[in-house]
Amino acid sequence: MLTFRANISRGDYVYAFLAGLMLVLAFAPFAWRPVAWLSPAIFFWLNLKPMMRGQRMRMAWVYGIGAFAGGIHWIYVSIHYFGGANSFVAALMVFLFVLLVALTLMLFGLLANYFPHQSKWLKLLVVFPAIWGVTEWFRSWFLTGFPWMQLGHTQVDTWLSGYIPVIGSLGASWIVALGSGALVLLFVGSVWERVAAIAVVLLTTGGGYFLATHNWTQPVDDEIYVSMIQGNIAQADKWVPELRGQHIQKYLDMTAEHMENSHLIIWPETAIPDSFQRSMDDVILPLQKIMKDLGNQLLVGGFHYDEQTQKTYNAVMSIGETREIYGKRHLVPFSEYTPFLEHLRWLENFVRLPYDNVSKWEGKTNLMLAGQPMRLSICYEDAYGEEMIDGLPEATMLVNVTNDGWFTGSIQSEQHAEIARSRSLETGRFTLRATNNGVSAIIDEKGQFIATAEQYVDVVLAGFAQPMAGSTPYVRWGNWFLITLLASLLLLVGWMGRGKFR
Repeated sequence: MLTFRANISRGDYVYAFLAGLMLVLAFAPFAWRPVAWLSPAIFFWLNLKPMMRGQRMRMAWVYGIGAFAGGIHWIYVSIHYFGGANSFVAALMVFLFVLLVALTLMLFGLLANYFPHQSKWLKLLVVFPAIWGVTEWFRSWFLTGFPWMQLGHTQVDTWLSGYIPVIGSLGASWIVALGSGALVLLFVGSVWERVAAIAVVLLTTGGGYFLATHNWTQPVDDEIYVSMIQGNIAQADKWVPELRGQHIQKYLDMTAEHMENSHLIIWPETAIPDSFQRSMDDVILPLQKIMKDLGNQLLVGGFHYDEQTQKTYNAVMSIGETREIYGKRHLVPFSEYTPFLEHLRWLENFVRLPYDNVSKWEGKTNLMLAGQPMRLSICYEDAYGEEMIDGLPEATMLVNVTNDGWFTGSIQSEQHAEIARSRSLETGRFTLRATNNGVSAIIDEKGQFIATAEQYVDVVLAGFAQPMAGSTPYVRWGNWFLITLLASLLLLVGWMGRGKFR
């Protein structure tokens, strides 16, 4: 009697967990790039074993638990040190969040179950890599999405970065997963299958190198000189009302000597720890007078309160000849807004809840800064590649303001900067990244750092940035070309194998 249960052991689940756990080493700040191939390769090898659907889905879940436990444990810092939860409650909340996000990996196990009898080479070179790409795409939007730790983000410094302007970081994830499948096939395949695996690696690597040499966008107009103020305000002090004036004065002092020679000055997210309306007389209007006289512009982070709708937005305001607002469009669940907040106040016995929810911005995505239309994003909005192409190709530059101080001392800020590099590659645009305590950076259209500021120091990062015009293929078609391709591959393989082993 044929049985599947005997082919998978508890040890296999341990291997899956450890393979997932090591994945974090492929990302910044470690940047051990070969792990990006090795970790999925172990997972693919385990999935070659015959097993029942439930086992395969649990295997994928366990792998995901390892991956996210290693890669997003920094959420603990925010919940414990700044959310007021004790160590046990904070650890429990992180554990539950990891379990929840890892559930999205079960889609891999569910889909892989529909291809139980295809040959090894088909599974490793077509089925598993395609399902991996579909699974990452699903995780990027399901329940508002969590696109952290995409394999493609690890490729900003490799030849495979050439694929990112064409099929996005998700597409680069698929190419990496294809390499992972080829790596397994080198060990378990026949002679000809090994030759095919080597050919896949050479072709994908060579294709990436060729694409990386192509310039999808072109410089337009003159460079602009930008100064980004990294105030390094301690997160524990940031929202103390008595320190509001002190914090703003620090930004003013750091800005003063750069006002005349900078076309654009950028303060980070919520640099003004208050609403723009309450800061109008003592901050906004005096700064506007100075900027108008100089002919330059200032971009400041704070909160915008709309008196007509009585809604509050996490926002930035441009200050110059005129004033314009951009508000955050993609909000962080259970941070910037909490569903049924009024019914969850009892949780304040364990963790601090926000006083009120901020609202989702539905206005324009681009602001005119230093004479250039620029695509704005706040905090982790820049993790969503397909959302960031809204406003392009009109925008000639990307601007991200963020406060990663919520995760002080963790690996989060360097992971976030790596994600920003992927957005530059996808759009063929410079990114101006202003943060409270790092990593502030000027990133060119190839995803490379032009200038960076050391973390946890108060510093002004200044330099030139080049506006760019034109469209990358990714700007034109987003993720839909890739998802259509991967779905077609899976349907084709499934159709070819219909009727077998019945």
